[in-house]
Amino acid sequence: MKWFIYLYPKKWRERYGDELFELLNHTDCSIKVVIDLPLGIIDAWKIELHEKEILGFRMSQILLLVSLINIYIIYRWISLREVIFLEQAALIIAMLAFLLSVSVFIVSIFQEGIKNAFSANSKLARISVGLFGVYALSFTAFLVLAN
Repeated sequence: MKWFIYLYPKKWRERYGDELFELLNHTDCSIKVVIDLPLGIIDAWKIELHEKEILGFRMSQILLLVSLINIYIIYRWISLREVIFLEQAALIIAMLAFLLSVSVFIVSIFQEGIKNAFSANSKLARISVGLFGVYALSFTAFLVLAN
């Protein structure tokens, strides 16, 4: 159970890791603890990603930029005919985008509730839809390249 601590963001572990470690040492392993720890991890990462800025840009803007760079790379490599590597790259990008999309959607459900998670009103829901769009584009690129 103590390995769950390493799934939390680094800043969170630095501040609360020792306390959680001690708490887990004095707590029995129950179904409530097994469910509560992953929920806490999701919440900590949601807060970390929400507050995270890199060089003044929000994470959502960076994800959009990465998606555009991936589309540009696919466009340039098609002309080079390195299709085998490109197929693998497109599939990896698609699977990572799908994983991130589902993860952000789950965080959105826990943070905002089911009704708001399915609407486009919350920021997390829009990020999830954007990541799913990246997945759709990457997977479509993979299918086109595979044929």
